Amino acid sequence: MDRSIHPGLVNNLAMQFMNVNLSEEDRRRYLVTALERIMQTYPTDMEEEKTMLMLAMLLAKKVADHTPSLLRDVFRTTVNFINQNLFTYVRNLVRNEMD
Repeated sequence: MDRSIHPGLVNNLAMQFMNVNLSEEDRRRYLVTALERIMQTYPTDMEEEKTMLMLAMLLAKKVADHTPSLLRDVFRTTVNFINQNLFTYVRNLVRNEMD
């Protein structure tokens, strides 16, 4: 899964996040666009939510590795994205783990 994320996509997202004039919503849109591009090339044999969650975290890691100064911003944006779009899925994962 890690190798499915093209370095050019990571570089482009890092460049977008470096723009200090972007709002949090703009950053989230750039993250979503990048995730949608990755999802198009990814096999559909796994739940979409699970794939999206894993790819969002991997993409955040890759951007932070690429440009460490973006760690806080990319982490915050990724957490906000997960809370807004995958919260129910994550909550169900935790519940199933506790059962």
